[in-house]
Amino acid sequence: MQPAHRSLLAALLAALATQSALAAEPSESAKPAKTADELMAQAHAGRAVWREFPGFKADLAVAEDGKATTGMVEVAADGGLTIQLADPQGFEWVERTLRSVVNHRLSDDAPITGVEFADDQVNHPLGRLLKSKSAADKSLWRVQGSLLTEVHRFSDKTHMVISIGEVAWNAEKKHLPRSYTVTTWNTATGAIESTRQLHNEWARIVGWDLPTRLLAATSRAGGTRSVEEIKLTGHRLAAVKSAVTFKVTELAPLKAPMTSFGAAVAAGHLYIFGGHLGNAHKYSAELQAHQLLRLNLAKPTEWEVVGEGPRRTGLAMVAYGGRIYRLGGWEAKNKDGDEWDLHSQPDFARFDPKTGQWTVLAPLPEGRSSHDAALVGSKLYVVGGWKLAGKGSGDWHETAYVCDLAQDNPQWAPIAKPPFNRRALAVAGYREKLYVIGGMDDSNDTTTATNVYDPASNQWSVGPSLPGKPFDGFGAAAFGTGAGLFATTREGLLCRLANSGKAWEEVGKLTNARSFHRLVADGDQRLLVVGGTGPGGKVAAVESIELTIPVGAQ
Repeated sequence: MQPAHRSLLAALLAALATQSALAAEPSESAKPAKTADELMAQAHAGRAVWREFPGFKADLAVAEDGKATTGMVEVAADGGLTIQLADPQGFEWVERTLRSVVNHRLSDDAPITGVEFADDQVNHPLGRLLKSKSAADKSLWRVQGSLLTEVHRFSDKTHMVISIGEVAWNAEKKHLPRSYTVTTWNTATGAIESTRQLHNEWARIVGWDLPTRLLAATSRAGGTRSVEEIKLTGHRLAAVKSAVTFKVTELAPLKAPMTSFGAAVAAGHLYIFGGHLGNAHKYSAELQAHQLLRLNLAKPTEWEVVGEGPRRTGLAMVAYGGRIYRLGGWEAKNKDGDEWDLHSQPDFARFDPKTGQWTVLAPLPEGRSSHDAALVGSKLYVVGGWKLAGKGSGDWHETAYVCDLAQDNPQWAPIAKPPFNRRALAVAGYREKLYVIGGMDDSNDTTTATNVYDPASNQWSVGPSLPGKPFDGFGAAAFGTGAGLFATTREGLLCRLANSGKAWEEVGKLTNARSFHRLVADGDQRLLVVGGTGPGGKVAAVESIELTIPVGAQ
C-alpha cells in the first residue's frame, strides 16, 4: 500500500474506531477464532439474510437533492425487482440501490476460504486483517467477532474500501448494515476520487428485516456532491404458491342468503344461526334471521330448521363436544324503514342437538358484536368488535376474554389486552395459538394484518399479513385444522399459513368471491364456505372444498 493510501486510511479508521455501536455485539458474542478461515466463516454466519423469503411490495418516496417522486417496488422471492415511479427521469440509480440491498440480503453463498492473517495486530479497533493465500487476489478484509468490518478491493486504477461504522442487530442476533462508507482512491495519484456515506434503516416485518430508508451522500473529486434517499413504507409480504390443491363442489344452497352470521360443524352437520338478510346498510328487526339451520353433510341436499333464538347479527359461533355455542351479536329494535336502533348483546348460549334445546350460559362481560371467536383446545376466546347502544356509532372493544367449555358452567376471564381495536375480523385457533386476521380498525381503516395470541405466555405478537390490498381483509374468514390455518379474503383468495408461520400461501380461488361469510372445517381435509356477499350481492352457494395436502406440506 502506498504511503498516501496509508495516511488516508489511518485517518478513516481512527474516525470509525470512535463509533461504539460497532462493538455493541449481542451478549453471546462470537467465540475467538483460532484460524483466519474460522474467523471469516464466523463473520459470514453473523449476517442477517432472508431465508424462505416470499417477496414483498412497498410504496416508495424517492429524492435526489431537490428533485423527488413517488412510486412502488415489488421484490420477488428470487430477488427480481419491478419498480414503478411517477416520474422516472433522472432516478435510474433507484434500481441499482435497491438491487444491491436485495442481493446482499438474499446472498446465501459459502464463506470465503483460503485466507490467512495479514499481520500480527490483534488489538486493531476494527479487528484482524485477513488476506487471500492466492497471490492473484489482492483483496483484504477486517473481521471483528462476527462482523466483517472492512473490505479492500484493488484494480489497475482504483483502490476501494468499504468500512462499516454501525450495524443493527435483529431478533436472531444477526447483523444488518446501518452506517458505512465506501471510499475510492486513484492508485496512480493517491487522491480520493469519491466518498460515499450510506445509512440504512430496517423494520422487522414478521420474520424478515426489510429496508425502510436508504440514504447515500456522495462527495466527488472536483467538489461535487449529491444526496440520494429512498423511503419504503406500507410493506406487504407476498404469498407463496402452496403445494395444497383442492376440488370444489356445491352443496344445497341457502334458501335465504345472509351475511354476518354464526356457523359451526358438529357431528357431521353444518349449523348456521342468525345473520343479516337485507341489503347493505339497511337494518331492521324484520331483516334479522333468528333460526338455527342444519345441513347433513353426508346427504347435503336440504337445509332444516332445528331451533330458534333471538334475532342476532354480527355474532360468533363454535362447536365443542357435539354441541353448538353462540355468543353476542346485535339486535335491531327498529322496524323496516325507521331510523336504526341497534344494540349489541352479551348473551352466551349452548344448543344440544340431542334435546333440541338452548341453555343460557354466563353472559359476556359487555354487549359485543362484529367480533369473532375460536377455540384453542377447550378454551373459547372472543376478540374484537364493538358495542352498539342505539343511535350513533359504537364503542370499540379494547378487551378480549376466554372461558373453558370443558367446565359445566364456563365463566369469562380477561386475557392480555389486544394491541389493536378491530371489528369485522376473523379469529381462528391453530397449533395452540389464537390468530386474529383482518378487519377494520377504530380509524375506519381496513387491514389484512394478523396478530397472534399465545395462551401459554398471555402475550400478543405480529403475524404475516394476508396477501392483497387492505380492503381484502375486511369481512374475511378463517379456520384452523390439523392440516393448516386457512383464510379466505374478500377477493375470493383461499390462503394457507406456511409451515414457517412467516407467510401465507396462495392455495387458489373460490368459485364465489365473498365477504362477511363463514369458513369452517369438516375434518382436516374439507373446508366449507357459507353465505356472505360478493360483487353480485348476497351469495346463496355453499362451497365444499376437498383438500389434497402432500406429505411434508402439513
